[in-house]
Amino acid sequence: MKSTSKNKTNKINFDVYLDGIAYHCIKCGFCCDAPTVTKKDLAKIAGYLKIPLAEVFKKYVGFFNGYIGELKEVGGKCIFLDKKTKKCKIYDARPLICRLRPYSVQLRDGKLTLTYDIWFLRHCRGLYLGDDKVEDEYFKYAELVLKYLGFEESVDEEEFKKAKERLLEESLKYRKK
Repeated sequence: MKSTSKNKTNKINFDVYLDGIAYHCIKCGFCCDAPTVTKKDLAKIAGYLKIPLAEVFKKYVGFFNGYIGELKEVGGKCIFLDKKTKKCKIYDARPLICRLRPYSVQLRDGKLTLTYDIWFLRHCRGLYLGDDKVEDEYFKYAELVLKYLGFEESVDEEEFKKAKERLLEESLKYRKK
């Protein structure tokens, strides 16, 4: 499914490409790896935790190049993922890239497109076959990701085909139970 969407809050017309795959977060924590962060993300985390920005860098940042960085991981997961509850300890101040997940901003056929990130097509447990609209908030996050992090290369059509096959197979397994 390809469409062009614009709402009152976003200034950019994004094409939307979901190709019959829908999403609903099941809050499993599977995708909560060490996210890419901007300085603005880190300042927001510092404010949320009520600690100095320097302390956020020292305790929670794995690397930072002056423009973008990455949060530390613990056991292959984001340092802010609560292992027991599978919830983000800083959800209200979570990084921008986490807010956009499972989507990414890609350049497809010369147009900015909101579509699925390749990792999510391959692994996300919250994807299913169906047609849903992208919620308005994601367009706002897409604009910010584009502004601070840029766009990604287009995901190949074959990845969408493989994802649909995986989802159909999982759906059939579930129905047999």
